[in-house]
Amino acid sequence: MRGLIRRSAVAAGVVVVVLGPAAGAAASAQPPAHHIFWANILTGTIGEANLDGTGVNQDFITGANQPAGVAVNARHIYWANNGTIAEAGLNGTGVNLSFITGASDTAGVAVTARHIYWANRTGAVGDMIGRANLDGTGVNQDFITVGGVPVGVVVTARHIYWANFLTGTIGEANLDGTGVNQNFITGAAGPIGVAISP
Repeated sequence: MRGLIRRSAVAAGVVVVVLGPAAGAAASAQPPAHHIFWANILTGTIGEANLDGTGVNQDFITGANQPAGVAVNARHIYWANNGTIAEAGLNGTGVNLSFITGASDTAGVAVTARHIYWANRTGAVGDMIGRANLDGTGVNQDFITVGGVPVGVVVTARHIYWANFLTGTIGEANLDGTGVNQNFITGAAGPIGVAISP
């Protein structure tokens, strides 16, 4: 069943980044505006294309380990890398497959201006939402205890949300990890991935 979850997590591993000319770091560190990125779990790559579907590059970043979930900010792309959180520049350079270590069967990653969040599904870490500072320090693998096989995570300016596959719920907590509500939304059927409209 967890193998099925892992393969299905590809559907949750798509993210769009829209960058204006003045956004983020120097232009050499980022691709042109309006790009989409995704995780190719079967080939171990991160794909990239223009937002209109042109310029597809399925091997934009290679060497990933069962990637499942992608997030971006103005300077970097992050992905869940089956036990680590990986990082690279938005132009695909500077790949660090061990940016954050000690995670477990990760599926889903989200980023804010200050933190990175990810879903830990199995193993010694257990079913948890992990968090670290944006520079990779301050790693907390059990930031939020979940217990429902989390698959996918998303954040807003005030809250974090995740999909609980086994319990069929969407969980919610404050960004500081307080106010955890495992049953924020109930009645889902094996939810995989979660997103929030702008």
